[in-house]
Amino acid sequence: MRQTVVIFAALATVLASCAPTSYSGYAKSGVTRETAAYDDTACSVEANKLFPAATFTTSVYSGYHGGYGGYAGGYWGGYPGYWGGSHVQVQDANAGMRAEHRADCMTLKGYTPVTHPICTEDQLAGHQYAAIPGAPVPAANICALRAKGGGVALIDLSKPI
Repeated sequence: MRQTVVIFAALATVLASCAPTSYSGYAKSGVTRETAAYDDTACSVEANKLFPAATFTTSVYSGYHGGYGGYAGGYWGGYPGYWGGSHVQVQDANAGMRAEHRADCMTLKGYTPVTHPICTEDQLAGHQYAAIPGAPVPAANICALRAKGGGVALIDLSKPI
């Protein structure tokens, strides 16, 4: 039981370390979030048409250590059982070109790439904030808050509700 708890604690730590610490987007003075979202979508659609998904899969075999895989420790069918297996990776050869075209398209529309840090629990400290209208430039008091529906809202920590 203790070993299971340790494994889950280690897994939680690894997953937490994979969480993003910033939110990247685009800003343009005098533009509403709706207009920025429309322009971003238009650039993404254009990039998807020019550089469609070109995925391919590869199988990677690893971890066979003298037995038949899948069972760790002991014997399985009379053979020593050590962990082993394979996994399939999917890669998109055009993903980089799509991202680059989207960025170029937004720049041509007058947007500047911006990055905002994700708000921490300490910063929020139990207060509530309203989302900032528009697409602001980075500032020390602005951070990104993950919304329950999966989106992101930018808030001004100096203006609690």
